[in-house]
Amino acid sequence: MQKLNSWWQKPLTLSIVFSAVMAVLAPLFFKLVHISTANRVGFLFVIINTIFAWWLGRYVKDHKIVWAVILIFPILFAGMVFWRYAKYDYWFAGLYLVTSLLALAKD
Repeated sequence: MQKLNSWWQKPLTLSIVFSAVMAVLAPLFFKLVHISTANRVGFLFVIINTIFAWWLGRYVKDHKIVWAVILIFPILFAGMVFWRYAKYDYWFAGLYLVTSLLALAKD
């Protein structure tokens, strides 16, 4: 149990798990609670995920994780869009990548 607990607390693991939750589970949760498409795009895709992308970039920089970790979130999000949502949502994957890179380059 101690090995599992120490694995869970590593910054790399946390960034990957949070990326998966925000890219895959959050949109499914919004769909499950019957939030409209416009609200989902406006609130989740624009506001929450952009803030998460910024946080991810800062987290990678602060914990000195390899920069390629920030690619996981946009790639998972693009896969989720391909599987489930409208094609115009692909633009958000690029937005998240640029936001994470800007946060990584800050300071």
